[in-house]
Amino acid sequence: MTGIASDIGGLFGGNAKKTDRKFQLQGMGDLSNLFNFGFQSGTNETSQSQNLLGQAGGYYSSLLSGDRNATLSAVAPTVNAANATTDASKRSIATSGTARGGGVNATTATLDDQKRASIDNAVNEAKSKAASGATSVGGTMASQAGNLLGMGEGSASSLADIASQSRTTSNDLHQQSAQEVGQLTDTALDAIFS
Repeated sequence: MTGIASDIGGLFGGNAKKTDRKFQLQGMGDLSNLFNFGFQSGTNETSQSQNLLGQAGGYYSSLLSGDRNATLSAVAPTVNAANATTDASKRSIATSGTARGGGVNATTATLDDQKRASIDNAVNEAKSKAASGATSVGGTMASQAGNLLGMGEGSASSLADIASQSRTTSNDLHQQSAQEVGQLTDTALDAIFS
């Protein structure tokens, strides 16, 4: 009878299979929580980075749009330096003498030409860098989108596999318990009727 009592106690008391199943379900819950946390954090970070990339892309687009004012505002430090240098040179020429001849006028005109050339060089350089920058931003955004799609697909696939394995494990545990009950019943009936 000790064997039967032990078997009944093992069946209705705690056993390793039930504990393992409990930890397996708890682990799946923890994995789901981790996935949800990671997904939410990733979504927030991606949104912030896309916002910054969008701003950079907008800046480059405005430079490439052909709007001279937008381009000049992007190269404002160079424009301001060229204006300041030209103005200083003109003031120096105006205060250095009373000559109003062709030489002074030609020098002043040359200064204006140099200023325009300096500004045009800065504008052209900014446009060149904008094209490269826009390409880089677009590539980064496309890469980010591909990574997100891959992570989402991988996570969904992993969770589906785990759920499928869990169902199989649960069914196996149920079958084992049913067999144990059958064996216990057979043992009890044999003990009673033998």
